[in-house]
Amino acid sequence: MNKFLEFIGSGKIMMAAHRGDKDCRPENTLPAFRHAIELGADGIETDIHQTKDGILVMMHDHDVDRTTDGHGRVCDMTLEEIKKLDAGIKKGDEYRGTRVPTFEEFLDLVEPYPDLLLNLELKDYPNVEGDICYSTADKLIEAVERRGMGERIMINCFSWKVLDYVAGKYGDKYPLHGFWPDFLMQRPEKDMYPYLTYVCLFNCKITDGKVDWSPRKTSEFCPAEDFAKLKDMGCEPCVCFAHDTPELMRKAIDLGVTMFTCNDPEKAIKILREIGAR
Repeated sequence: MNKFLEFIGSGKIMMAAHRGDKDCRPENTLPAFRHAIELGADGIETDIHQTKDGILVMMHDHDVDRTTDGHGRVCDMTLEEIKKLDAGIKKGDEYRGTRVPTFEEFLDLVEPYPDLLLNLELKDYPNVEGDICYSTADKLIEAVERRGMGERIMINCFSWKVLDYVAGKYGDKYPLHGFWPDFLMQRPEKDMYPYLTYVCLFNCKITDGKVDWSPRKTSEFCPAEDFAKLKDMGCEPCVCFAHDTPELMRKAIDLGVTMFTCNDPEKAIKILREIGAR
């Protein structure tokens, strides 16, 4: 049985480290992942792109500009080019020389921790990188299955087409993670919620044809009825706050949330313990 489904059955609240220890280490790097493990995170949420020469690497954005000292789209760069980049210097001089890890290097790190769950977000999209997005999904699944780690993963994506591809090819073998409202999954042409295990809720709307995040300035939360609707559809609601606080986490648990994706896992674990949820 997939360990995400086992965790749901346990009644516990999951703390997943967002891009590793994102607030305190360079995101999506081995130091960030390693520290999240040391802190006792239940899982790691991370992001995967495919390079020009077909290698999976850990990167959130479609380009390398924000988190490294380089410029350009991941899909237009070779692994050799990406490995020359400094992925740590923007977080502080003490992280100078930190490299962008490959997916295989990430798996090398997490494989010895059999209870650590992996929420793997596919970041290649049909409308951005083209059909490479489907081979990214296949390569990811091949890599985890080769290591016997398939029962530890959940597949996550903002593209309904990628989620639909995984569901169509692999059935219900891997739990799927999507988003609410549904327009965040690039305006699905079919109802994706029957296929999803976890759904992350964001308080946002469409304004002039674009996603408008301004409602989050007033409240991190969607209406309570949205949480209830997802539960009624068999989906587990989860959240990713800009800043974790005891008040927000208590309210989320009251609304039925069973997984927090947290930017500062040390702080989040402490809060969950204080409020009796861990």
